[in-house]
Amino acid sequence: MNNKFTGAGIYFTLFRKLGFKEFAISFSSNFGAFWLFIEPASFFIPEYFKFGLSGYFGLVLISLTFAIVQNFPRISASCSLSSPNTDIEIKIGDIFLENEHLVIGFNDVFDTELGEVIKYSSVQGQFLKRVYRGKQDQLDADIETALQEHNSHRRQDPGKTRGKGWRYPIGTTITLGSYEKRYFLTVYGYMKNDLTVESNADYISTSLDKLWQEVRLKCHGTNVAIPIIGSDLARSGLSRMQLSKLIITSFILESKRRFITRKLTLMIYPKDLDSVNYYELKKFLKSICF
Repeated sequence: MNNKFTGAGIYFTLFRKLGFKEFAISFSSNFGAFWLFIEPASFFIPEYFKFGLSGYFGLVLISLTFAIVQNFPRISASCSLSSPNTDIEIKIGDIFLENEHLVIGFNDVFDTELGEVIKYSSVQGQFLKRVYRGKQDQLDADIETALQEHNSHRRQDPGKTRGKGWRYPIGTTITLGSYEKRYFLTVYGYMKNDLTVESNADYISTSLDKLWQEVRLKCHGTNVAIPIIGSDLARSGLSRMQLSKLIITSFILESKRRFITRKLTLMIYPKDLDSVNYYELKKFLKSICF
């Protein structure tokens, strides 16, 4: 396994991405605070503050230690909305290890065939392998049952010769699973006949709008985790950072209209840390929560 995907590798990557400027500011602030206390005290009780050069280097070491502790990487960050009572979290890790309801992005025909149609490494591929234990027929049957109420909006595409041929509108969202663990499958992209997926900002926004409505109805206020839908093979034209901000913003705006759930967790896979500025995203999250 690539070391950057392990626990130690994640922390190293985050600490490296912190940047010298932020760390230097933290160190300088600590050094200045300690010095501000020690210097006046040395005038009144000089007998206790004759440290000399060793004392100076000791102060440097203490300030450095505090800076390391203050900036030690954390794999999650959260904020709370003032109204409604909702938390939003960004977290680095594997979404399938989360004990929450999960969002799974799908294309408009709900393809499930692994290989050329659906990549093994994609969230959809992992959903089939890890949740359904590779039982494609069972997943297809559950999807077909959940899609019954949407059949009046579907259309058949005779030109699609691989995978499924019934197309559903962008934003179509269905719920699988049980009360304890639900899976929200939402359409965010159009599967072209050459087996490439096409998406864009409008598709993602529509998908999110419909998703929040379904979550509001089916999750009963319990926690939900969502990956960065629309990245990689979706070809949405948006970076992971832009998609992350879009998901967070969409959830907050819809929550302000009407309560959705107590907590939403945006999951970031460790391999995506090279394309997601985790610290910038934390600042964005803090700035937009109100």
